Amino acid sequence: MRGNWKNSLALIIVMLSAAGLAHAAELGAIQKRYSAVQDFTATFTQETFQMIANKTITFEGSVSYKKNAGVRMDVQAPERQILILKGSTVLVILPAQGTSQVQELPKEIAAQNILGFFTGLASLEEYYTVQTVNDHLVLLPKTGSGSISVWTDKDTLIRRILLKDAMGNSSDIRLSAYRFNRGLPDSLFRQDETPDQGKQR
Repeated sequence: MRGNWKNSLALIIVMLSAAGLAHAAELGAIQKRYSAVQDFTATFTQETFQMIANKTITFEGSVSYKKNAGVRMDVQAPERQILILKGSTVLVILPAQGTSQVQELPKEIAAQNILGFFTGLASLEEYYTVQTVNDHLVLLPKTGSGSISVWTDKDTLIRRILLKDAMGNSSDIRLSAYRFNRGLPDSLFRQDETPDQGKQR
């Protein structure tokens, strides 16, 4: 269980300090694009490098977002996991183990991970200094270290997010197959109605 929990947290915390790419949109244009939608889903692949273990773990799955409801990641590989972020509370569910755990994250951490990135997209300037570097944006935390790099396509959709921390950990997330305004139910972002969550612990 401990190893699985560690891998789950890698999706959220590990590298915090915090396709049609080749396009560096202004942050304001990105914020405007996403503020115009009520919800979206997208598929993702994520390569997370853990410095202490000197290994890379590849995750695959989907991410769902609904305004004022939350953000959810459904990881299909290498192990089925469900992660739900609402505010600074992260619920991590391991269906195969029949377990779940709630983690409270400080506000500054919740604003600096892949799930919190979408919920906090409208207020990134509060936490980051934003720079344009070649074909992407680089977000540098105003307190702490590390960076978040963001690539978009010609439609101002985020296609890649690269997170790095001062310890050498990194996570490279690629997003594709966006679907907008699907009418996602609020229950998708609630613990009590999350399918396949198994028993609580």
